[in-house]
Amino acid sequence: MMAIPVPPRWLLVVLILFATQHVAAQTTGKISGRIVDVMDGQPLPGVNVLLNETMQGASTDVDGDYFIINIRPGTYAVRASFIGYTPVVVQNVQVSIGQTTLVDFKLKEEVIQGEEIVIVAEKPIVQHDLTSSSVSISASQLATLPVLNFSDVVALQAGVVEGHFRGGRAGEVSYLVDGIPINDVFNQSFAYEVQNNAIQEVNIISGTFNAEFGQAQSGVVNIVTKEGGNRLEATGNFYFGDYMSSDTELFGNLNDVTPSGIYDLEGTLGGPVPFLGKRVHFFSSARLFKNDGFLYGRNIVNPAGTNADTGQLVQVDGREVFVPSLGDSSWSSMNWSELATVQLKLTARIFGTGKLSINGLVQDTDGQDFDHLFRYNPGGLLRNSALSKSLTFNYTHLLGTASFLEFKGAYFENEVDRFLYSDPLDDRYPNDNALRQLAGNFSFFRGGASMTHTSRKTTSLVAKLDLISQITKNHQIKSGYEYKGHELFLDDFEVKNNSGTDFKAAIPPAGTPDHVLYTRKPFEMGAYIQDKMEFGIMTVNLGVRWDYFDANSEVLEDFGRPRTSPRMASTPKSQLSPRIGLAYPLSEQGVVHVSYGHFFQMPPFEFLFTNPDYIFDPEEGLNRAFGYPDLEPQRTIAYEIGLTQALSSDVKIEGTTYFRDIRNLLGTRIEVISAGFDEFFQLSKYGRFINRDFGQVKGLILSFEKRLSHGYGIQIDYTFQVAEGNASDPRSVLLDEQAGIESEKQLVALDWDRRHQLNTTFTLGTPGKWIATVIGKLGSGLPYTPSLADERISIENSGRRRGTVTFDLFARKTFDANGWRFSVIARIFNLFDTRNEVNVYTDTGRTFPNLQFLPGQPQGLNTKEQFITRPDFFSPPRQITLGLSFSF
Repeated sequence: MMAIPVPPRWLLVVLILFATQHVAAQTTGKISGRIVDVMDGQPLPGVNVLLNETMQGASTDVDGDYFIINIRPGTYAVRASFIGYTPVVVQNVQVSIGQTTLVDFKLKEEVIQGEEIVIVAEKPIVQHDLTSSSVSISASQLATLPVLNFSDVVALQAGVVEGHFRGGRAGEVSYLVDGIPINDVFNQSFAYEVQNNAIQEVNIISGTFNAEFGQAQSGVVNIVTKEGGNRLEATGNFYFGDYMSSDTELFGNLNDVTPSGIYDLEGTLGGPVPFLGKRVHFFSSARLFKNDGFLYGRNIVNPAGTNADTGQLVQVDGREVFVPSLGDSSWSSMNWSELATVQLKLTARIFGTGKLSINGLVQDTDGQDFDHLFRYNPGGLLRNSALSKSLTFNYTHLLGTASFLEFKGAYFENEVDRFLYSDPLDDRYPNDNALRQLAGNFSFFRGGASMTHTSRKTTSLVAKLDLISQITKNHQIKSGYEYKGHELFLDDFEVKNNSGTDFKAAIPPAGTPDHVLYTRKPFEMGAYIQDKMEFGIMTVNLGVRWDYFDANSEVLEDFGRPRTSPRMASTPKSQLSPRIGLAYPLSEQGVVHVSYGHFFQMPPFEFLFTNPDYIFDPEEGLNRAFGYPDLEPQRTIAYEIGLTQALSSDVKIEGTTYFRDIRNLLGTRIEVISAGFDEFFQLSKYGRFINRDFGQVKGLILSFEKRLSHGYGIQIDYTFQVAEGNASDPRSVLLDEQAGIESEKQLVALDWDRRHQLNTTFTLGTPGKWIATVIGKLGSGLPYTPSLADERISIENSGRRRGTVTFDLFARKTFDANGWRFSVIARIFNLFDTRNEVNVYTDTGRTFPNLQFLPGQPQGLNTKEQFITRPDFFSPPRQITLGLSFSF
């Protein structure tokens, strides 16, 4: 178990003062309304309002108003009853994360004893309390989309381009599960993926967001997982398929279609725990997924070294080519992936009004990243694996009908490995310079192997104290704090096999240029106070957040003396971030929202601790930047204004315009080793990470929605966006220095600057019987930097690739029999097998180069045409999977 770094006492005092009332990342919603007499419209005080099949409810006040807080997202029946009046039940009431659902009642005097009036509610097409751009997607909606995981759902949202939210860099999004952040702070990616069959609702905020959310600049993805109910329920989904494309010359080996090339097996089981009544429930889910991939190589050679005793000369087009070891020429996938996930969640009612939830998850992923140079030597390519473990608990205690206390704790581990062989001393490793010796002009590797051996582990402990209170019917107050302690471990080295190791695999000593080994224990804290004010005529979210970070490390006093300089403690960082959002209804059918906020996020921690021993490597030079634990937080000021207008009960249009000013982004600076000191490699240049980059984003989103009714539904959104900055890559200064060009001092298009994006979703059918959904995605071309003969001929990112277009299909036919429900399912990705260009040669802006500037002949086993043909420059070909599902 990791040792949590202890914060200073004064910090704990400040945070405890903030903790009077708080909820970290909200995972519940609210129902409110007014109850009146149907005859005279007078309010009825003392009416009992209950959520059926729950223990939650409220009574109306003297004005006939009521509210019920802390409601999990889902669909409910709400019952209002009062002595002398006929009870009324409103069914199909939908509650979403962080939103208020209005349910009003009109009661009439009882005429027939025992009578009950049932009303089926329809969710309003316009949500009046949204103060920023937000989309909530329920489990039932997820089941109708051609997506494999929640990240696919995120990619469908307006303003999201290649994982970048509204023009921000990758890693600027906070991912939360049941209100707890699950980002791996090493690179700010999510540590694991919650499977779709375990998601109750996912809330995606792509605009500004409230003060309750911290350590994010561009967006928030908030996932609430399912819980077991009062009866036993089970589901199962089984999919099998493969890639099917007529373009087998580009995508080798795709003519060999097998039903097991892709399989996806999912299952859930939930309900009351046997012998414990209905006070303890469980929900479990599991998934086993495999995808053989679509980028193949051939084992023309084996990953042997130049000193192998199997070496021979091979005749190729009149040339003699040395090969250490010929392979069997079999096909091998070079971008395969596998995943296995198991999750178990227990919930229990304890201490009368308390609720305890414990959720455990284990996820194992394996795969490979395609490398064009290894196409004849796939056996020498690195493998990637990750093992994620998570244990979270959440205790909620009601403090009356208007307040509840919540304490959340979490423990995460994320282990990531990248190597060819797990044992770095494996005698199969070739000599360490084999790749350099067995490369060549326009040639795939003729042997050798990647010698990189990386193991890292991120461990995080999270504690949150939460309280939410509806202090009046107009004010919901939140405030409080959270603490996150981390331990980052990295062991990264290049396996050595040369004359110095007697030509045996060896591990270089730690603390040398070839072996980085460190453990660091940074910690974070955050506190905020927020008021959600609902006045009927408007809704206001007003709050302020305080973030604190301590790298808990050391930095150089003099960067000109990386070897001899004294070191000093890194400086803690903090920021106050005000945020405000307003929603003003123009009518029952229209609402305007305006929001503004300051946002704080530390760069990915890998850039704080890169090369922590400050060792200069003359062979790497500027390729190896030094980390800097004293990096400042990255800061964004963002605002947006939007209008939503209903055209009918199931049709609406929306328009949102936004602007983001981004400062203190991660960049690099060139340092020079001083002369006259006891330094090695004096006057040599090296790079280190600093806060220097900046950017601006402006955009407009227009959308049209016709909710699924009368057999069809339509969703169309168009995004115009300009994302500019001084650099897309934090290492741009170092790359420019090596290329001998001056770094940009003006705003240029960022790598993900897609000016036009159109997403369409068309759904036909009747839920519960049959449904078919087609999703279309059309985007203008992303930028690239034009060059000739590897020399830049224009400013950065002044060229544009071709646009992309993709259509995906999901179809389901459902049958009911004796309490069981069966479905036959088809999922087709890239329905029309379109060749979208996702990367290009910079001399043509296309997937083929200008051979006039690529003279010479290949020196290896392949032809020049084979080498310049890049299947990885295209999006995946058509993928077809067929499946069967059941539930009871």
